[in-house]
This record gives sequence, C-alpha cells and structure tokens, in this order.
Amino acid sequence: MDLFANIGKAVLIQSLGLQKNYTETASESINVIDHDNNTCHNCKYCDIINSFDTDSDTYKAAQVICESCPHKVLTTKTVYKKIYHNEKNRYGYKPRLKSNSIKLLLLLHFYHPDKFGVICNVNSLQLAKELGCDIKTIFNNLEILSRYNYISYCKSSTYNITVCLNDYESYYLPANKGGRGFFVMSLDLLKQIIQLENLLTLRIHLRELIEIDNLNIKAPFTAVSKTFKEIKLVLPDYCRPCIIKDAISKKSDIFDISVNDKVIRFEINDNFNCRRRKDECFNQYISLFKEFIADFNQTVISVNSSNVFPDDSFDFFSAQNEKQDIHFQFIKIKDYEYDDLAQLAMQYSYNYVITALSTVYNNYILHEREITNLGGLLRTIIISLINNSTGPGSSSSTGSDNFSAA
Repeated sequence: MDLFANIGKAVLIQSLGLQKNYTETASESINVIDHDNNTCHNCKYCDIINSFDTDSDTYKAAQVICESCPHKVLTTKTVYKKIYHNEKNRYGYKPRLKSNSIKLLLLLHFYHPDKFGVICNVNSLQLAKELGCDIKTIFNNLEILSRYNYISYCKSSTYNITVCLNDYESYYLPANKGGRGFFVMSLDLLKQIIQLENLLTLRIHLRELIEIDNLNIKAPFTAVSKTFKEIKLVLPDYCRPCIIKDAISKKSDIFDISVNDKVIRFEINDNFNCRRRKDECFNQYISLFKEFIADFNQTVISVNSSNVFPDDSFDFFSAQNEKQDIHFQFIKIKDYEYDDLAQLAMQYSYNYVITALSTVYNNYILHEREITNLGGLLRTIIISLINNSTGPGSSSSTGSDNFSAA
C-alpha cells in the first residue's frame, strides 16, 4: 500500500452526499469616483452621470471621460452580490454512499493506481483485513461502487480483482476542463478514518478535512469553524443539532473539536495534517536514500578488495553468481534524482524503490549503460513489479515498509 494517495475531491464529495443548494450575500469594498465632491459640481459629465440611465451610450461615454480626469476624487463604496452555491453543477452527481462503501473507495486509492486509475491484482482478503470485515462485505460494496459508477471491476482470480477508478484521470485536469482537484490523504489518516464507526461522524470529518485543504491553497490553515446550520447543509434532512452533537462527540484523534454556543470548531491534529506530513516524509526519505547510497558505496569498496559479500536482501550483488572477477561500481545519484527517489517512495514505498534500484544496478550501472531518466526507469520497473505480484496479499506485502514520518 502507498503511504499517500490522491483522492479526487469531486468523487469524495459525491460519495459523502451533495450539499443542499443555498444563496449567500457577499460584500466587497471597491474604489469609485466621488461625483458629489466640490471639484465635480460644475462638470457637465458629472451632471450626465447623475441624470442619464446607466445603460445609455451617453452615460458610458461620460464615465470613460471621468475615469481619465486628473481632478477626480475616489471614495470607498461597499457593493453586495449574491453567490449561488450548487454542488451538483460543480461536482456532478452520484448516489450518496454508506460507511463501508466510502471506506473501501478510499482504501482502493492506496493500491498503486496507474495514470488511468487501473489497479491490477488487488487481493480481496487483504481489503477485508484492512477494513475489519468479511470478504462478502467487500464484494457487496464493490457491487455498490460499480452500480453507482464510482469504479469498474472484474475478478482476475478467486480472490484477486482488477479495479478501475472511473474518474481518476479527471483528478489532475485544470478547472476549465472539468477538474476539481484532489485531496492528499496519508495512510495514517486513512487508518483513523476506517476506525470511525458512526456514518455521520465519518461524513462530517471528511467534509471538514476537504474544507481545511481548500483553505490551505491560499494560506496555512489548521482549523475551521462551522455553525450547526452550515454543517446541516451537507447532511441528510433528519440531522437535527442534537444528532450532529452526538456525531461529533464520538472519539477521534483526527480533530480536536470544541463547541461554543452555536459554533463548532475543528482543529486538525498535526499528525494528520497531510500537507505537512508529506513534506516531512519527503525530507526523511531523501535522508534515508542518501544514507543507503553512502553505506552501499562503502560496501562496494570492501567487496572489491576482499571479495567478501554481505547479506544482500535486495540482490545488488547477484552478479557474483555469474562472474567471480567482476568489479562492482559505485552508485552515483544527482541531487534532483534524490527528489525523484523520495517521490517514488512516497507513492510506492521505500522497499519498492530499493528493489527497483537493484535491478537498475545489475542491468545498467554494472554494464555502464547510459541512464537518461533514472526516475522514469525506476517507475517503469516498480509498475512491472506490482503487476507481476499475483500471490495472496502480494499487492501490499512488497509495497509496505516500516518507515514512518514520525
């Protein structure tokens, strides 16, 4: 399983249930010409603006002249405009999902979808273990997700399935082409979400996570405040304030929740602030890879001088079985390539990257073959490793490791 997954906001909001339509009035302060000041009293263009209809050509011509007048005086004016919120128009519609279906949909995103959203050989027994349910529940919910067009799937063996996340390609489109962005979720956060037993608690938590993520686009945010009325807009009609209070009272480590009068404040725990965690994880992976390469190159010196081979769980020195007189090479990684390694580790895991690097070492570096794009080559090898993993639980066994960005 990946340590982080990108989950489309449109798909996630559809699964939670669309917000009820509503209109709000927003105010804005703008600078306008003050036609009541003394300078404008004897100006014919000021008289035209005060007398003619705003849609007339005469008014518009006078307005252009006033805009360029060197004697104009500006004042501040508050204008109001109505904003109509309609999530169906913005995100599209799919039926609202229940708890297990939402959790399964989130979980599937952590099984290495390719650029088309296709996930090969996912083990249903492993999915059942992760969600704490039986295999029948998994297939029942796969059917629901398929019927509602969230996914397409087929069995590839008794327990393995191939899944297509139907809207995956739209996650990365710009807004003018229908893209609505994606939410970066960590594996740690997913595990906390899976533990939420109450459906309303699950829906509220995921909604507030999306809200904080949207606010983080403009500036760092760790908390958001909502009234009961605002929360009720995204929940079924039966959810009165007392039901909402009961839902947010359920124990969770994701948010520190406080209720003051009619306002609920959600402050996210630092451990589940995914943007911050992702940066920490990225930097720690870079450190791990630099340490690994330094240790490996020291080992190469020892192997070449003494011909004593270490315990090699990743098969970097498998060439010893073919040639006894081989001269092992150093691994040389550029700074920007460490960034590529860290990005791959965050998506596929540290072990997958090291395993792929051993393949590159034996097939390219030892034979002094040119590598023009190390990151792209490693990704191709990793995808091949994933697609060829067909044993029970193998979709996650190689892809998991003990590293944590704590």
